[in-house]
Amino acid sequence: MKVLFRTLVCSFLILSCSDKETIPNVDLKSYSFDSETNSNLMFQDGEEMSTMTSEWRAYEISKVIRVKPIDNKTIEVANFAPIDFEDVTITASIKGFTKPIKLFKIAKIRAHGKQEIKYPFVDNSSLFLNTSNQEVDLSTFKESGIAPEDITFDFKGDSKVVQQLKGLTKLKWVIKYHDFDPENNPDNNWAEDITAKDIRRFSGLVINMGLVFASNDFKNEFINENIIGNDGTTSLTKSEKEAAYNLIINKTRYNCGKVVNVSGLGGGSTLGFAEHVLRDYIRKETGFITAHEIGHTIGYNHSSNMTYPHEVDGVSIGISPVTTRIMNQFFENGSYPVTPENYYLSSDIE
Repeated sequence: MKVLFRTLVCSFLILSCSDKETIPNVDLKSYSFDSETNSNLMFQDGEEMSTMTSEWRAYEISKVIRVKPIDNKTIEVANFAPIDFEDVTITASIKGFTKPIKLFKIAKIRAHGKQEIKYPFVDNSSLFLNTSNQEVDLSTFKESGIAPEDITFDFKGDSKVVQQLKGLTKLKWVIKYHDFDPENNPDNNWAEDITAKDIRRFSGLVINMGLVFASNDFKNEFINENIIGNDGTTSLTKSEKEAAYNLIINKTRYNCGKVVNVSGLGGGSTLGFAEHVLRDYIRKETGFITAHEIGHTIGYNHSSNMTYPHEVDGVSIGISPVTTRIMNQFFENGSYPVTPENYYLSSDIE
């Protein structure tokens, strides 16, 4: 019996070693985008407004490290977060291939850094591994490249901050920064011009705020909260609250701008916050304002506590109190990826 046991153990070990040995030895090209010599910076003071607010600069909140095709052979790698990232792997889903392919590594990309590069299979090896560690030959694309509509990208990594960012995967939000006052009319509640500094701070705010709304803690507390509808009196059912939550998660677009005279503006795809919100979000909760405007963007009015809280027996209830509680938990637990310690321009948040 002991001999049989030893035989089974040895067989298991041999099979395990054999499995490891079957992984092809394929080197993944590594890039650094961490200096003036290998990258440029977005959202810098003096950059043209039309560039900062262009559709090209729109990005999925779930992919703040964005890879976007320029043509069949060239891609732009860009970091839409105001923090640096290290040890990131870019994966590509290519039409005709059943699994994503590990395309290249990023040793480091600086905050708001961007750079154009050729696909690594154009000038380097054509052999890659997919996410199941099976060898893939991309030599067929060496001359022709890949049509932009036939490829999409994602990123992954083991660092704490990258793992935090993967919590944004639930969200469908596309973020675009927007100048809502092109005529510089002083009689409305929009800033005359949204500045690079505003956008830099907004880029951190939407990440931290998005993670709060995407969290299971927020979802659970929201579903358990007494939420009042637009008539000001009727409580939403559990299924209605789940539907409201899904509207937040599945919102497809936020055009983000800076407001004046008020703390925030929201409705449809419009989302605006004032100077004090853009400055303070990184150090203290701003749930009363941010949740209020998010409530407007999914169709709730001021009679509902999806905007202003209602008070019942001396207790504030609604989306804003829930968001405030979860934001404070994030601060207490160190769950935010964008912090005063890693934000790359300290003068922005002083």
